[in-house]
Amino acid sequence: MRKILFCLMVILVSSNFYSQVNISATAGTATGTYTTLKGAFDAINAGTHQGAISISITANTTETATASLNASGGATSYTSVVIKPAVGVTAAISGDIASAPLVRILGSNITLDGSNAASGTTKDLTLTNISVTAPQVLTFIATSAAAANTNIMVKNLNIVNGINTSSAFVMYDGNTTPTGGFFNNVTIQNNSVKKAYMGMYLFAATGAGNGANTLVTGNDLSASGADAIRLGGIYVQGADGVTVSNNTIGNFETANAEIKRGIWLATSTINCSVVSNTITNLGYTGTSSGGASGITVTSGNTGASPTANIIVRANTISNFTSSGTGGIFAGIYAGAATSGLIIDNNKINGIKNTNTLGYGAQGIHLASTSLTSNTLVANNIVSGVAGYGYATTGGVNDNGNGLVIVAGGGYKIYYNTVVMDVSQTIAGRPAALNITNGVTGLGGIDVRNNLFVNTQTQAGDRYAIYAGAASTVFSTINFNNFYSSGTNLGYIGGLAKATLADIQAGFGGNVNSLNILPVFVSATDFHLSATGNAALDNKGTPVAEVILDAAGNIRNVLTPDLGSFEFTASILAVNESAKKNTINVYPNPVVDYVYINNDSRIKDVEVYNVSGQRILNETINAEKGYVDMRRAPAGVYILKVNSEKGSQSLKIIKK
Repeated sequence: MRKILFCLMVILVSSNFYSQVNISATAGTATGTYTTLKGAFDAINAGTHQGAISISITANTTETATASLNASGGATSYTSVVIKPAVGVTAAISGDIASAPLVRILGSNITLDGSNAASGTTKDLTLTNISVTAPQVLTFIATSAAAANTNIMVKNLNIVNGINTSSAFVMYDGNTTPTGGFFNNVTIQNNSVKKAYMGMYLFAATGAGNGANTLVTGNDLSASGADAIRLGGIYVQGADGVTVSNNTIGNFETANAEIKRGIWLATSTINCSVVSNTITNLGYTGTSSGGASGITVTSGNTGASPTANIIVRANTISNFTSSGTGGIFAGIYAGAATSGLIIDNNKINGIKNTNTLGYGAQGIHLASTSLTSNTLVANNIVSGVAGYGYATTGGVNDNGNGLVIVAGGGYKIYYNTVVMDVSQTIAGRPAALNITNGVTGLGGIDVRNNLFVNTQTQAGDRYAIYAGAASTVFSTINFNNFYSSGTNLGYIGGLAKATLADIQAGFGGNVNSLNILPVFVSATDFHLSATGNAALDNKGTPVAEVILDAAGNIRNVLTPDLGSFEFTASILAVNESAKKNTINVYPNPVVDYVYINNDSRIKDVEVYNVSGQRILNETINAEKGYVDMRRAPAGVYILKVNSEKGSQSLKIIKK
């Protein structure tokens, strides 16, 4: 009898030892053990386990065929499936699956969580398809709206493909020639993707709400060397309502002559945001038609809405190098008939093309084919853009340009700081702002409140503004600061323009524009310094579309500053060159009275709401005073203090 019991125990222990995948379920068979994820999925597909299902990965598995989970329906019956490593376990699911994915999901209410702790953020589960024949790692497939993949969570995974000629993570319809799949309420978070053609490929069928509430956030697509991504980091097509945020993307391979794209919002993508991503080290090392774009928007007007409604905001894009001849080599590129686009608060630095024939580099490249694109470009900081140099013409493919417009209209260019501070190798025609002869529509460009600065030192021309287009393309061009270290400030009508007066005559407008070398905080910090910029203080004009600066500070509602950041110039007393004018306002937030102290006589205090309306004006005529805020509704206000030494504006909050 003891011998029989011993044998049973050995069999039981052996069975548990060789079960790498454990299942628990609330209906059907309550538990099960399997040696592969495919075995577990097959049992769920057959209806063995039902209800709310948990799959625990307790050890490495080797998959010999795709682990495919059907949608719930018929024999397959589940309300949710959670796949997660067991507590404290670091595991890998791998296989050599040619021309197919390692894991395929056709259902909804699915969670793939690679952390081995409850609510954890560690990446303890690795999915690897080692095949070098058209492999994929993880795919979600839905061919109709009725069968859409919904309530999907993919987080904390290491996703590794076998070769960089096929995509690693894919959501689509599963057809050999994709036409777009169906998905919504999807979160893809804190995953690492390595060795792929496209790291994440999200292709939705065009339709209102398809792709809604999809969040791609906090993922790492920056592996280098043999694990590098080849063509694109995150690709979205056809979707309505995707947010791509806080991802780290870069270090793509550089040998293939292609346009590398960190994030690409492609055809028919609408109502989407690309926010606070970091994109670095893209480029091309050959001399053919290679290039790169940190963020590409080519939605066009063929989606569920003809207006794209896309926001590209607060991204950091840096360190791109190319020696190629590709027509696109830019921090941000916007093309096709895309309209309703906001590009704001982005930091772009170090876009450099070394091709000796003088090919181009662009900080921001605008190429919409729509004459009414309704594109707002505001509060961006662009620096370190340079080509090799090409002095014959000034087209987009010839030199470095901070901001270049090559087609279309409906552009509003407000409050940008563009600094051409890296020299080209030889003489050329680089510019902080370049409008090419491809722009022909009348009155399609509004340019106000910008700092366009060129401090390059190479021989030849180096412009603040260059136009192959006619002056008639501007609806408004005024309240800008143009500065160049070269002989000529600008170029238009086939002629160089040496002075601000020449700019005013050649481009028109610019009655309130300036020609001053700004003093920045440092070579890498493009806030205007409080000292040395008195001539630039409060020299802008309000525009309704932009009420905050790049740091989130409220713009002065009457006399905002030029460039990306508001600043307050230090005003020195006549006989006290070291003493700065200071204003103390308290309490803030305020309930009833706000008190103001100054080191010089305050003449009066004006209070404006965020719409720019003056609601109060209090005469002080002393160094101290107060304003009664009791009648003002709760909200944010601008306090403009007018003293003997000038005016300063401060933000206050009324409770």
